Amino acid sequence: MTVSQGYKEIAQQKLAERDAKFFPEWLVPEDDLPSTDLMDVTGWLADTKYLLDLEKEITTSDAPTIVSNIRNRKWTCLEVTKAFCHRSSIAHQLVNCLTEIFYDEAIARAEELDKFQEETGTTLGPFHGLPISLKDNFNVNGHASTVGIVKYSFEKMTEDAVLVGLLREQGAIFYVKTNVPVAMMMPESTNHIWGTTVNPLNRNLSAGGSSGGEAALLALHGLPLGLGTDIGGSIRIPASFQNLFALKPTLGRFPTYGCRAGLPGLELVSSINGPMTTSLTTLDYYCKNILTLEPWYHDPNSVALPWRTVDVPGKLNIAILEDDLVVRPTPPIRRGLKIVRDALTEAGHTVIDWVPEDHLRLSQIITAFFLSDGGDHVLKETRATGEALFPYMKMYGQCKDLPTLELRALHVERTALAKKFLDRWRATKNVTGNGRPIDVIIAPTTPFPGSVVGKFGNHVGYTSPFNALNFSVGILPVTRAHQDLDPADAEPAGHNEGDIQTWADYNSTESHGGAVALQVVGQKFEEEKVVEIMKVISELIDKKQT
Repeated sequence: MTVSQGYKEIAQQKLAERDAKFFPEWLVPEDDLPSTDLMDVTGWLADTKYLLDLEKEITTSDAPTIVSNIRNRKWTCLEVTKAFCHRSSIAHQLVNCLTEIFYDEAIARAEELDKFQEETGTTLGPFHGLPISLKDNFNVNGHASTVGIVKYSFEKMTEDAVLVGLLREQGAIFYVKTNVPVAMMMPESTNHIWGTTVNPLNRNLSAGGSSGGEAALLALHGLPLGLGTDIGGSIRIPASFQNLFALKPTLGRFPTYGCRAGLPGLELVSSINGPMTTSLTTLDYYCKNILTLEPWYHDPNSVALPWRTVDVPGKLNIAILEDDLVVRPTPPIRRGLKIVRDALTEAGHTVIDWVPEDHLRLSQIITAFFLSDGGDHVLKETRATGEALFPYMKMYGQCKDLPTLELRALHVERTALAKKFLDRWRATKNVTGNGRPIDVIIAPTTPFPGSVVGKFGNHVGYTSPFNALNFSVGILPVTRAHQDLDPADAEPAGHNEGDIQTWADYNSTESHGGAVALQVVGQKFEEEKVVEIMKVISELIDKKQT
């Protein structure tokens, strides 16, 4: 890259560099790829002749099974690694999800691990031989972390992020990184380097952002375990759009040091990382085992809190948020809420309604934090190559620096709202009928079952309030949108112009097959409780829908 080059030329060179790293024998000939008219490509990949039966068996297994089969020598690390590298190559052809590719390194590492096991009779640890994909911002020694900014295309990192290093020491194998929006600050994963990642459940829809590439690859079983980050919904939105299980933890639960930030130095609200998976068994396995590595000795922001065993009440108290009164959820999301409400009620759990007091204000404060530098960082890094701002990011070119006194006032207000939220949570013991407050809140993740590309809008008010509160939040798949079951509303809720636009944009045929996944919200450092309650509700949903 030279100073004289424009962003389009640099991006073209970077794209060519990545494409040269695909193994030709793992790619499907263009003429044999599904037609662009095929929206749901999950079944096509499951049935394709281009994957061997063993490759399909390996890539559709959960993480505990993969690790166990390697330990018991049913599969080798090399077999597992090649299977996921192969499947990820085809997944990319279908939805455009990959950024950095290092298959050669992964294969070499797999061979080292197989040799280690053969010579010692043991494995390195709980992640021995497990391929793990990484969102683009996780620094990997020797590779770029572009975070969707053209200027960073050829800037190689010189060390691993703390989490990457810990996982590597325990035998994890890294082979790809996945697509994100520019600076990871848009609700769709698109940028001038890699283009747009689409949703494999319905390629008319966005994969979401900012962990959209990771989520799309997971939905196609191109990895067993993915790692995303979240500062306003960036794990939860893509996970919900692809019907995945995921966890946005409290800051300090998992190590974050050494990841490239889209807005560096922003500690007014912190980006955290968490797992994204296709199964609760994999999610549980990751959470339990990553904390045995004692990350608090490696990351100054990590808290010395191992994964705990918790017992949830036999009869839960659940609050359900139906509508944040800013943008009403579209019909598929409301049907998903009803499925969960009915399943809980029929099983004898207590269900009450959650009124969205202060959700909008918490969301507004988060946005003010994002823009508090007047957009200077984003503008500086994009203007270095003449990179054009996407419409979703126009606010970064229009905002102004937030004066220190105003910033401090927002801190005070955020803390006061958090206290009020806790008081309201505790006060629910007066209406549950059993003297206990609610255990969790069930809420939409977005108003959509996956949004049509380019039509998300700018409302992340279902996710960002829980970043402001630093709460533990899981994502729970419920069902899929169906054009016959989810007809459009006759009229909008009329909350505001954004709500009316969302109503106007919704089309049951366009959204057919989109994902319906909800948030399960616990309080700070209640990750274990959230996961256990997700297990309970998931089982109830499965029973109700069979």
